[in-house]
Amino acid sequence: MKNKLVYVMSLLAVFALGHFSAHWKGGVALAQENGKGEKAAYLIAATSTVSAPADRMAKYSEAAGPLARQAGMQLLGAGQVGSGTLQVLEGKFPYQGRVAVERFRSMKALVDFWNSPAYQEAKKFRNEANFIIAVEAAQ
Repeated sequence: MKNKLVYVMSLLAVFALGHFSAHWKGGVALAQENGKGEKAAYLIAATSTVSAPADRMAKYSEAAGPLARQAGMQLLGAGQVGSGTLQVLEGKFPYQGRVAVERFRSMKALVDFWNSPAYQEAKKFRNEANFIIAVEAAQ
């Protein structure tokens, strides 16, 4: 069930992100490029309030936010279950927590940021996430 959900959410995210980051030409979404011919990449994360309590997530955001912005991250959307900022349109969302969608200038920039020693230190403030995936923009 969890694998199906991750797959469905990935497909939904790719579709939705096409609206955020692409322009439409004849009904086809064309990925934005960063001027270097690289396609944007998106990070989609879901964390539960149990595995990532608010106080730890605040410390994580304080430490990781500047690093992510240096790597070109733009927060496209974030919401919390039950707050009105995250709407389940179909099915059941199994997490009681937060979802965030972030855009990076390229998959390389995203992965370099993720693997950097500074981010690995910042990551210690948050507990295990339910899932975090990276998706390259559709072309």
